Amino acid sequence: MSVIYAVLTSFSIGLSDFFASSITKRTSPNEVTSATLLAGVVVMAVAVVFWSGDPTTSDLLYGAFAGAANGVGILLYFVAFSRGSLRSTAPTAAVVMSGIPVLWDVLVLGASLSTVTSIGLSIGVVAIALSSYGGGNPDSGPAGVVTAVLAGVVFGTLLILLSYIGDDAGGSPLLLQRVVAFLIAISVTRATGPRIFPSKRTDFIVSFFGVGLFAIAAVILFVLALREGNLAVASVVGSQYAAVAVILGVVVRGQRMRWWQGLGLAGSSLAVALIVIG
Repeated sequence: MSVIYAVLTSFSIGLSDFFASSITKRTSPNEVTSATLLAGVVVMAVAVVFWSGDPTTSDLLYGAFAGAANGVGILLYFVAFSRGSLRSTAPTAAVVMSGIPVLWDVLVLGASLSTVTSIGLSIGVVAIALSSYGGGNPDSGPAGVVTAVLAGVVFGTLLILLSYIGDDAGGSPLLLQRVVAFLIAISVTRATGPRIFPSKRTDFIVSFFGVGLFAIAAVILFVLALREGNLAVASVVGSQYAAVAVILGVVVRGQRMRWWQGLGLAGSSLAVALIVIG
């Protein structure tokens, strides 16, 4: 079940990124972040009523720290989108995001992975880069790449923090996580501009429903994946969202699929299969 939840996580992130990559071109990425995280607060406020638990102080602290990482990470990620595109931002952030939890799981926690699983994880990281790289001239300069790397580092830290929330904590830590992230986002947005949310109704709707709902779904699914498996596996499988973004770009936007992207998609499938077997 862990791999299934992680695969669903990648689909949710891919759909969220698909909407975010376009809307951040026509409105402030900070305003999009605020609307996105507001959706998470609303969803978790409802979910916590049905997702009861017994969170400890430690669970709530990790939830708050995860919220800080989430708020900062999304702000950086959407700024990178505004400077470049899905093809120049997603591969950089995704590879970094997936690699940090693997290193933490193996080097810090001393997790023991089978040979098959290790091969699957390695193929998965390479597949992320192949499937999401669009080729041609980069859409963003060095600043955009650096921003994407920083976003990947923060997101990788977020995944690690989420892994420390107890199985019996329920939805309260995730609600706190979203509230903290939202407060950070609106503080930054208000300090850098006159508005907190997108001014156009359509932009707000896309940010809230298109980006925000899929983003919070990804967080919930990732936590469920962690409860059924380990951090390294959930992180790499959950980071295969680039494949989803590529497929959506081809089907919806009529973008051309490069041969290496097809290879990356095949690599993603092979990686997931090896992880399941391992």
